[in-house]
Parts: sequence; structure tokens; C-alpha cells
Amino acid sequence: MMFCRFCGTTLFQFRISGKFGCEHCITQFSYPRLPIKKWIPSSLLEEIQLALQKKHSKIHFLSYRTRITRNLSHSVFPFYDSKEKEVKRMLVENGFLEFLHANENPDPIYRLYLGSEDHLRFEILETIDVMDDQIPKQKREFSKKFPKEVRSLLRFLYQKKNWAFSRGIGFLSSCPTNLGKGRRDSLLIGIESGVDPSFFSLFEKLSEFGIEFAPSTDHRRESLGNFRGLVVKISWKNAFAVQKRQFYKILGLRGSL
Repeated sequence: MMFCRFCGTTLFQFRISGKFGCEHCITQFSYPRLPIKKWIPSSLLEEIQLALQKKHSKIHFLSYRTRITRNLSHSVFPFYDSKEKEVKRMLVENGFLEFLHANENPDPIYRLYLGSEDHLRFEILETIDVMDDQIPKQKREFSKKFPKEVRSLLRFLYQKKNWAFSRGIGFLSSCPTNLGKGRRDSLLIGIESGVDPSFFSLFEKLSEFGIEFAPSTDHRRESLGNFRGLVVKISWKNAFAVQKRQFYKILGLRGSL
């Protein structure tokens, strides 16, 4: 029977759960490799920009989210051991425990949380409440600058010595699809009735570049104000930073998220 000699995860367990047991499992089990990232052609970006300009009165940007996942180095992953005490001790030692307590606030923009698929997850979630009147395009602006404490936390999350990391792959997560930067960015967009179906087929062209565009199934957890139209999610993992900023600019959002 094939198994990981470091954590004991068997091939049967891996096939059932779809989760790695430790950072060494990637050398033991075969899994779908992430495709090589491609640059979005300028012609496609221009086509999207033109389509948005024609239909901007029926499109509302509702929220954005950035999620970063991390696992402790030289440790069994949370599917088998959550390591909550170790993670909390590390946060205390580095002065970041306040972000864990941010969950006590009703609507935290920045928060850390434990007890999920990975030892630690950091999330940035900002929402624009869509009221009866449309938000003018020039005022659709999310946070441009992170507070000093958030910048320090981000540097901490990218220190390879703290986290499970493999050269040539990147940060290692419990789920094979999150390997790399361990980062996923997503936008929720509200679309009113009357938008031509060609708008949706245009965004579907982005799938080969790792960008997903689909109706949202989990937006009920967020506050979307009075908006009652179709809600779709645009999301992608491990995006090129430069390309992402360019894409956000085309969407009419200022700043780099």
C-alpha cells in the first residue's frame, strides 16, 4: 500500500479526502499539476473594457476578498492535526494575535482564522453596500493602502522559514489546488437584468488564464445592501500582480488589492 512515510497518510485516505497530510505528501502522491500561468492578451482586455463601458449602468461591484493560506513547516497538516496552540504562540510572539481577535467584531475587514483546511488563513474582505442609487464609477474605490500592521502581517506570511514551502512549487497547502502563493482573489459583481448574454461569454474566455467567472453560491453570507440582481464571482489563484492590477483597472476599480 502506498503511503507517506512522514505523516502516514495512505493513498486511499488521500483519494477520499483530496487533502495532503504533510508537506512531504507532494512527493508521494500524484495530483493535478497547476497549469503554467499565461498572460491575458491585451486585445482581450480591451474587449472586456469596451463591454464594461457599454454596460456599466447595469453592473455593480459589491465586494472583494483576498485569502492567503499557510501551514506550519515540518508539521502535520490540519486535516490530521490543527496545531492551534503552536499557531497562536507564533502569533503572540510576532505581535499578530489582535487579528485573530478581529473575528469578534461584527464586520472585520482584516482577519485571521484557524480551524479550517490550513493551519492559518488571512482574509481581507471589503464590501460596498449598493443602495437604491447607483454608486458613481469614479467613487468605486477600495482601500488603496494597507495599514502598517497589515503590511507587517503580510511580510510575516511570506517568510518561507515559518511555513511549509517547496522550491519550484511554493507554499504548500492541504488542498493541492492551493499550492503556490496560497492566495486567492475574488470579486462579487451584481448584474441587473437586461445585460446581453454575450457579456458572459466574453468573461468565459478568461478561464484558460485561471480566472473563474460564475454565479456566486456563497454571497448570502455577505451584506450586499439592497441589490437584488444576479451576483457573479470573478476569482483566480496565484495571479500575476502586474496583470491583476491591470485587470482591476479595466474593471473600474482604483488601487491595487
